[in-house]
Amino acid sequence: MSLALILTAFLSVGLANEVVAQQKIGCINSNELIASMPENDSAMLVMEQRTQAFVKQSEELQVELNKKYEEYLVQRDSLAPLIRQSKETELNDMSKNIENFNSAADQEFQRLRQEIYQPILAKAQNAIKEVSNEGGFTYIIDIGTNSLLIFPEEAPLNILEAVKKKLGIE
Repeated sequence: MSLALILTAFLSVGLANEVVAQQKIGCINSNELIASMPENDSAMLVMEQRTQAFVKQSEELQVELNKKYEEYLVQRDSLAPLIRQSKETELNDMSKNIENFNSAADQEFQRLRQEIYQPILAKAQNAIKEVSNEGGFTYIIDIGTNSLLIFPEEAPLNILEAVKKKLGIE
């Protein structure tokens, strides 16, 4: 191996170590940040109200189905086969409608959640970026997510308090 090649390899390793040493890595628990934001309280209230409305409607539909089913059971043996089949079809249709309502309510809930939390997440993300830029951080690792990289809460480069300050959260 030539001396130039060895020298180049040695300098490359040294420069790589210097670049890595210059990187500043911070961490934040975004879940904790979002939970501390005042907007989160009103978003949670809206979501809870919508959930209660969906649950109430679903329960009312289920009560109606149960009532019709009990009436059917009482009359079943005395009904003509054609009427019995018609009532069974009606009960099956009601059951399918409840399933469809619950599925649609779940989709609506997810859509509403996305719509409500998008501005909150964007505000948090912008504050994190600002603090990151002001602090000269190369990377910010979110310890609030289930990522493989985990930093302790008391890590010296935890920027949560700086981001809260940026957002005016005490």
